[in-house]
Amino acid sequence: MSSSKNTSLILVVSMAACIVALEEEDKRQRPKYWVSPYLQERALKGRYASDFQNLLQTPSMFFENFHMPQKSFNTLFGMVEQYLIPKRNTRPDAIPIKAKLAIVLEFLASGDLQRHIGSTYRISKQHFGVILLQVSIAIWTALRDEFPKWTTGNMLIVDGKHVAIKGPPNCGSLFYNYKGFHSIVLMAICNAHYRFTYIDVGAFGSEGDMNAFSHSALGKQLLLDQLPFPEDNVINGHRTPYYIVGDDAFPLHKRIMKPYSGKDLHREERIFNYRLSRAHRCIENAFGILSARWMAVQRTLLSNPCKAQKIIVACCALHNFLMRESPATYSMQEIPSTVLTDLRPCRRGRPQDFSKEVRNNLKEYLNGSAGSVPWQDESAGVQRN
Repeated sequence: MSSSKNTSLILVVSMAACIVALEEEDKRQRPKYWVSPYLQERALKGRYASDFQNLLQTPSMFFENFHMPQKSFNTLFGMVEQYLIPKRNTRPDAIPIKAKLAIVLEFLASGDLQRHIGSTYRISKQHFGVILLQVSIAIWTALRDEFPKWTTGNMLIVDGKHVAIKGPPNCGSLFYNYKGFHSIVLMAICNAHYRFTYIDVGAFGSEGDMNAFSHSALGKQLLLDQLPFPEDNVINGHRTPYYIVGDDAFPLHKRIMKPYSGKDLHREERIFNYRLSRAHRCIENAFGILSARWMAVQRTLLSNPCKAQKIIVACCALHNFLMRESPATYSMQEIPSTVLTDLRPCRRGRPQDFSKEVRNNLKEYLNGSAGSVPWQDESAGVQRN
């Protein structure tokens, strides 16, 4: 009787052990998380699998979708690939690195919603957000040398651009700018070829251009005149310091030239403002090219400020990369310049007085025979004396 009970007990324990073993095996074979059937078909029906090779065969369509020629895409991929290689890859359905770059470039170029771009590539919204951040960081890391170091010859014009973002929770008016929307500030300096020579991204929209600039590392150095500039030149008989052109939002400074303000300006002042605005168009055109190529910075970024900052920096790096790789052609009429040798010492007083004197001297030069151009009166809306 006892032997029969022991045998029955052993059978029960064996069956229980088998059930546990089968359940463990089932758990190992079962996916750790649920994946939508739509996303599971990414390798066969996703946009990268179904369309990318066809786009390569049609250069115009490729450019329309990624805003760069195939040659530039391949060059860029070769530069960022090393920063996107995963440390380990255990998933059989892992997204190819080139697909990740294509996904992010199409998002940046179109400015479309993340969930829409993700759905065309059959990637979840959450996974798309991770890829966007990874690729943005990789682009900046690979292309950071596209921004030349500050030298005596690569400065020109400074300005700021407010990039719209979704207002973070409980932020109040911190990111709310004077234009009436939430933003972070892109502060940039560019050269005559529309390439950014300096950028600073992330200032609160409520700060405005001047505060964002004065709080940046370069702005602090410039306002203290601690940056290397070329030796003073001679214009209209006066020693004249080199300067950066800014708009009316910036202060008049030895190293920052701004237009005359006010409505009732004299003819000479209006012509000076016009000529200064022609130089300032470089940074406006650079921002225009940036926004046209990468429409993500033209529309509202539905990302937190930290992530938005990395996206904007990546767009600026791509801008410089493409201005070098496949620059557009712009015809700009040269403004003649004459160096005079009749030196007269500049009066020295308060820094603001000296800056005003420099501006007045430039005004006289641009209205004189040596510095004027034939079309400036008509373009400035004034009558010739």
